[in-house]
Amino acid sequence: MSVKVPPAPMPPTDRILRAILAILLSVACFSVLNAISKTLTQNYPVMQVIWARYLFAFVFMLALFLPRSGLALFRWRNVGSQVVRGLLLFFSSFLYFHGLVHLPLATAASISLTSPLIVTALSSRFLGEPVGLARWLAVCVGFAGALIVVRPGDARFEWHSLLIVGSTLCSAFYQLYSRRYGQAERPDASATMATIVGTVAATPILPFEWVTPALGWDWFLFVAIGVLAGVGHYFVTIAFSQAPAATIAPFNYVQLIGAAILGYLVFGNIPDFWTWVGAAVIVCSGLYLGHAERRRWQRTTTKK
Repeated sequence: MSVKVPPAPMPPTDRILRAILAILLSVACFSVLNAISKTLTQNYPVMQVIWARYLFAFVFMLALFLPRSGLALFRWRNVGSQVVRGLLLFFSSFLYFHGLVHLPLATAASISLTSPLIVTALSSRFLGEPVGLARWLAVCVGFAGALIVVRPGDARFEWHSLLIVGSTLCSAFYQLYSRRYGQAERPDASATMATIVGTVAATPILPFEWVTPALGWDWFLFVAIGVLAGVGHYFVTIAFSQAPAATIAPFNYVQLIGAAILGYLVFGNIPDFWTWVGAAVIVCSGLYLGHAERRRWQRTTTKK
C-alpha cells in the first residue's frame, strides 16, 4: 500500500534569481573540478583524488564558516538525513570519478545531465510537487537522449558510462534531499556535513592506495579540487533551499559547455556527433521542464 506524501507548500521566501545564480556558480566550480580530477587520476589513484576532494573541502568549510557561524556549523536538526545526503554525494563522486578516468569530459557531463530529469520524475513522490503528463513526456524524451549518448547496443559502447549513470542517480537523490531538508538546515552546516561524511567514508581506503605527490603543483591541484568542491556544493545547497527542484535543476545543463571547452583545451577531446545529438535532446527536454515548472510556480504564487 503506497503512502501519499502531502504536497510541499511553496515557500514564500523562495528567491528564484538568487537560486539560479547559485546553481550557475556551482556548475562553473564543478566543470573545473572535473577537469582537474581527470588530470590527477592519470597519475594518482582515484580514491586518493576523492579523499582530497572531501578533506580539503572540509578544511575550506572550517576556514570560511567557523569564524562566522561558530558551533552552529555542527548543529543539524536531522542528523540521519544529513548523513544519508552525505553518503549519496560520496557515492556519486566515487562512481563519477571512476568513470571519468575512461570517458571524455563532455560524454560524462552529457550523461549526468539526466539528473534533473530524475529529480522531476521523483518530485511528486519525494517532495509532493506535482508532475503532469507533459512533464512525464519530457522526462521520457530526455532519457531517450541519454540512450543516444550511451548507445548500449553500439559496438563502441563504453561500459564505464554506466558508472556515470549510477553517479547521476545518486546525485539526483542528493538534490532531492537538499530540497526536502534544506529549508530546515543552515546551508553552511549542510555543506559541512557532506564533507565530513565524504572524508570519513574515503579515509579507511586511503592507506592501501596512497601515492605521495611528487610535485608542489600536484599538491596545489589536490587542494584546489577540495576548495572547488566546497564552494560548489555550498552553492548547490543554497540553490535547492531557495527554489523548487524542477526550476533550478535544468540550469545544470550549462556544464555541458564547460565540459566541452575544457575537454578540448586540456585533453584534446572533441565530442562526436551522436553525443551532441543526445545532449541536445536532453537539454531541450530539461528546458521545457524548467519552463513548465516556472509557470506552475507563478500560478501558485499568484493565487496566494
